[in-house]
Amino acid sequence: MFTASDLNLGLYSPVGDITVMALCIIMGVFIKQAYIGSEKKRFRIIMLILVFILISAMANVGVQMMLKADTVRPLPIYIMRLTHHVLMISVIYLYIQYLREPLWVTPGTKKQYQIISLITVIIAVTTDIMATILKVGFYVGKNGEYRSTFDVFEIVYTLLMITVVYILIKYKSRLLARVFWGVMGSIIIANALLCIQMINRQVSYTTLSFFLPVVGIIFMFHSNPFNIDTGAVSSSFFTKEIEGNIEKGNEMLIMCCSMTDFERSLSMSPELKSEFYKFFRLNVKKGVLYSFPNERYVLTIVKKKQIDYEKLVEKMLSDFLESHSKFKIDYKIVIMETSKSILDVDDYYHLIEYSEMKMQQNTICRVTDEDIKEYYDKNYILSQLVDIAAKKDLSDPRVLVYCQPVYNISTGKYDTAEALMRLKLEKTGMVFPDQFIPLAEQFNLIHNLSMIILNKTCYTVRGFIEEGYYVKRVSVNFSAIDIRYDTFCDEVKNIIDQNGLEYDKIAVEITESRSEADFNLMKQRVIQLQDLGIKFYLDDFGTGYSNFERIMEIPFDIIKFDRSMLMESHRSTSSQYMVKTFANMFNDLRYAVLFEGVENDSDEDRCIMMKAQYLQGYKYSKPIPIEELRRFLSPAVNQ
Repeated sequence: MFTASDLNLGLYSPVGDITVMALCIIMGVFIKQAYIGSEKKRFRIIMLILVFILISAMANVGVQMMLKADTVRPLPIYIMRLTHHVLMISVIYLYIQYLREPLWVTPGTKKQYQIISLITVIIAVTTDIMATILKVGFYVGKNGEYRSTFDVFEIVYTLLMITVVYILIKYKSRLLARVFWGVMGSIIIANALLCIQMINRQVSYTTLSFFLPVVGIIFMFHSNPFNIDTGAVSSSFFTKEIEGNIEKGNEMLIMCCSMTDFERSLSMSPELKSEFYKFFRLNVKKGVLYSFPNERYVLTIVKKKQIDYEKLVEKMLSDFLESHSKFKIDYKIVIMETSKSILDVDDYYHLIEYSEMKMQQNTICRVTDEDIKEYYDKNYILSQLVDIAAKKDLSDPRVLVYCQPVYNISTGKYDTAEALMRLKLEKTGMVFPDQFIPLAEQFNLIHNLSMIILNKTCYTVRGFIEEGYYVKRVSVNFSAIDIRYDTFCDEVKNIIDQNGLEYDKIAVEITESRSEADFNLMKQRVIQLQDLGIKFYLDDFGTGYSNFERIMEIPFDIIKFDRSMLMESHRSTSSQYMVKTFANMFNDLRYAVLFEGVENDSDEDRCIMMKAQYLQGYKYSKPIPIEELRRFLSPAVNQ
């Protein structure tokens, strides 16, 4: 029998193979545990390579043990030796198959490499078997001694490794330089180890030399911060780079491109891959490309004095648009520079998001100082909206009620008005609805504002009545978000009650909704509150969406024609006839008609001719603080 010392002397030591076996098992477990779901598919070839190396190492140990045994049995030795070599050659074959994806090898070229590699392996196996039979290669003699005068696998190994290196060099332009040299470096070290082993007539580290490129593949293609398809770095490094350059006093150019379904399109179209890798790889050299969620890519470039960055940007945009013209993927591009106006490094990315929110598809935005100021104003306004919602104070002094008087044609007086919302904040002063209502709706903060306006309106209207003025009603706007609250009707009723006001002094303005669920809720709310005597206005009739069938289902009291309808009536005789027909139809159905946006006598005459009952617009008054409405009201005794 052989002893442990027999295996550790001469040309072979099991240390290399045993180490490789342990590493293969450990790495296999790590991959299995660290990557889940679809990520596992990316590791199938690597896992197969690890299995092949593991079995090959075991076979090599087995061969050496049987060669040292007291009784040498040739057939098991031949089988295990052949297994060892075939698996080692197969590992190189799998390397070639693995590289097809990160190198974007076409299906035709991939098949060509597969056939050539497979034929080479088959020839090698056949040649080795024949060499053993003819005793011109590796064979075991009758006395138990073995000889190896010719090893075909060394030639095949060399040919396949040349193929791997050839593929890497041929498609080098499709890899990041750091990835290329990482993979190539692991292959160079592996081959250097084999050469040293051959010079010293050793066979102990063969499987280890095959294992090293696997480490290179895993680290460079899977565990490094770069996306192999685009060359993009993980977004987690973005703020660190900006922070570091700001500390050094370096100015930076930041370009962001968001593309709809880009990654899916990239995976499905070889042509798109080919086109965009040219653009990405070319421009990554100029800086660092970062990959963010929602298919957003950000390129950062540290500016140097000798470069004309305006020309650089124009060239990059030209290259991008040339590629875009072939594939028509929707995009938004944001361009900005580091600025002292930006207070926090995290705000650079938030500014990109904010800019994109305002952009149309397939447009380019250059962030200016005004944009930065607007962004910080919006942030401040949002923080105030959050604070207003948190405090739930129905008399919050930051929320102001403005109103626009409404002219009653039948009486010739101003007995109704529309309540309007404003904010007055410490840092920004007066804030108009177009600046804060979209934010309030986006972050679900509008409901509390609506209730504050309703409360303040009720309080002021009651004051007018107590002063002896006649107020028929004042309307308050509510959004679809308000209507969705189960407590909406109770809240409206309670606020009116708490202010000691009659229900018919308040009207609710709502805009028609496209949502079936919102429509059904709106119908319930209207019926429930109308039973109390509260009037309902349909706001913005004629803008974008108007469903007559639905309007008829909800018992509105007043239909407000948008200014666009009034403008339309000025265009032609047929347009005027159309608008007039709508107004007459609503009159016949006992709806009152109110025209918004009346600016002059011509508008007024046209609206009266179209049988309007109420008129609202700058001809009568711009929006004013609700306290000033008393200037338009008449004494109650005259009614």
